Amino acid sequence: MSALGDAALTDARSSTSPRPSLGNPTMSQDLPTARAAFVEALQQETSGTDLPRYLAVLDALVAFSTARSGRLVFRPATRRDVLRFARANTSEVFWSAQVARADAPKLEIHLAAGRPLSAEDRAETMRTLNEHSRDTLVEGDRLRIGFGALKNKAALAAVLALMDRLLADVSAAEKAEKAERAG
Repeated sequence: MSALGDAALTDARSSTSPRPSLGNPTMSQDLPTARAAFVEALQQETSGTDLPRYLAVLDALVAFSTARSGRLVFRPATRRDVLRFARANTSEVFWSAQVARADAPKLEIHLAAGRPLSAEDRAETMRTLNEHSRDTLVEGDRLRIGFGALKNKAALAAVLALMDRLLADVSAAEKAEKAERAG
């Protein structure tokens, strides 16, 4: 076969790959569409009995966020294997979940640099995540925990309580800042 024919065959094989790309989805995503794309990506990377348990974790995170619609809003991601929520009325992502190749999905809590969150908030977040994960975070690490750890109901409850407190602290700080500017 000629070099041109080999290249065409290679292109045809790669375009019919059974694994769809995890690249850029249509950016007019809504939450149900983004969740479906995330689940599809998760199904490609997860086998066995873990899938329903990971989906329960994902649904708990989404339910937590939609129940706080005044403080959190769905923010479409640029990749279909990422789901994220941002603080309402800002562009600051509060949490994101990402499918990991050959591993459990990861939840990442984002503490915005421009917010008046203290070193204590970061330390408490690290402490809570470390208490419920086999992977130990150290200073400077991204604040992540695997869905494998969050399958444990006590771990999930502790992380959701932490996230709720972090949201409440920011809301209180914002109210105090507004009052100070107004007064």
